[in-house]
Amino acid sequence: MNILQITSGRHINGALTYCKFLTEHLIASGHSVTILCREDGWIEHQDIPGVKFFHSEMDRRPADLQRVSDWMAEQKFDVIHTHMSRAHAFGVLLKYKTGVPVIATAHNRSFQLHWRFNDYVIANSDATCRYQKRINRVPKQRIETVHCFTDLERFNDITELSKRRVLRQLKTGENDFLIGVVGEVVKRKGHIYLFRALEEIAAAVPNFKLVLLGRFNRDEAYVKQMRRILLKRKLLGKVKWLGLRSNVQDYMAAFDLTVVPSIEEPLGLVALESLAAGTPVVASNTGGLPEIIQHDVSGLIVPPKQPAAIARAVIELANDPQRRNKMGQAGRSFVFERFDPQALSTQVEAIYQRVIGSIPTDRRQAA
Repeated sequence: MNILQITSGRHINGALTYCKFLTEHLIASGHSVTILCREDGWIEHQDIPGVKFFHSEMDRRPADLQRVSDWMAEQKFDVIHTHMSRAHAFGVLLKYKTGVPVIATAHNRSFQLHWRFNDYVIANSDATCRYQKRINRVPKQRIETVHCFTDLERFNDITELSKRRVLRQLKTGENDFLIGVVGEVVKRKGHIYLFRALEEIAAAVPNFKLVLLGRFNRDEAYVKQMRRILLKRKLLGKVKWLGLRSNVQDYMAAFDLTVVPSIEEPLGLVALESLAAGTPVVASNTGGLPEIIQHDVSGLIVPPKQPAAIARAVIELANDPQRRNKMGQAGRSFVFERFDPQALSTQVEAIYQRVIGSIPTDRRQAA
């Protein structure tokens, strides 16, 4: 198949990394893949052997839409697969201009008009699938769940040396209890609720340290609010703000526990990656997180926006290293079985073929 992937994000996020990993698997399976993206976006700077790139701002200007449509006519794509809101809307417009079938992966849960106009929708979790049917009125015969996946191979390359290197960088003591939070510091990720739990955690687990991995802006009001909590409760020295790191898997393996306190999480790749690293997770009962974390088996699920519940779960696991170890092993086995990239990418390929076969040949001719 000749496949056009469209993604509109400039900065690294779950949708972009999934598009990258899916593209790698599709190329390895013998397909031709081109990525339509905005110029100088994150994905264009990734090493993906065999992929081609084409640029558009996807702002729906008629001239740009025509330019991309003319280019597509020359390339003779079999299918379009879109990721992220601007790309989704642009993909629907290209469908009507070119007749090429369009499939959209729903990476989030929000009300948008374009969903019903796709030929097919792939939901990244069962929770997202239910939302799309209920709120965006996507017909049940044109949507299904295929969980997004990550590159699990890098979690097989983690060594004791790489974990010790991380611990030295963090200047942790032998008895420190290391809690990790991974992801951009924005409101929907719920960091504030963990911060409100820290005073209670500190009283019960005085040797804890919290490590934040992910992009943040110290001038944003939300980040300032979080820092005020630390200052008021005299916990500034307990938290390390590391920003982006390329070896996230090494940090996850070094954590004793990962916390995902999200208010809204359509799937939760951070939880998946933490389990792949063998580290148990405390996470909010929202979106797709319960599809990844088996409560009391690979971690603990707590109500969202509840600092006291987060504190209880963290303290409970901090006091039981054998239970954490057992949870980490169970979670790793579950992730490698249920979120196997090859199996999931094969499901996506099957959807491509089914949708392509269902499109009347005269639709392209009419376009």
